[in-house]
Amino acid sequence: MWANLGARLTGQDAGDVVVEAHLTSDAHGFETSRGSIVHGGAIAALADMALASAGASVAGDGQSVTTVDLRVDFLQPARPGRLLARGHVQRRTRRLCFAAASVEQEDGTVVAEARALLAYVGG
Repeated sequence: MWANLGARLTGQDAGDVVVEAHLTSDAHGFETSRGSIVHGGAIAALADMALASAGASVAGDGQSVTTVDLRVDFLQPARPGRLLARGHVQRRTRRLCFAAASVEQEDGTVVAEARALLAYVGG
């Protein structure tokens, strides 16, 4: 999925990450009467990448993270181009992580907000 979205991790601190993606109308969107927009599934995938990466940034040795529940609120259509997803861990327990993320256009316009419950496995 990372390769499909042209995504890469561009910032990481414990519990905070930034994922950058380059989304195109050909691969990730479609034309509307008001111009090209990005499919919501691509935006949700980008948000999930940021959420899981934030959770993974505070995982214990030998632990992996998996998404248990994901909620995405689409605030407005996203336009093709460079998008940033900022993920943040709100709370971590021994086996669970509560995280939030925003997806924004290159100009800072927030197009979606997301929350996830993540589970740690292994370790």
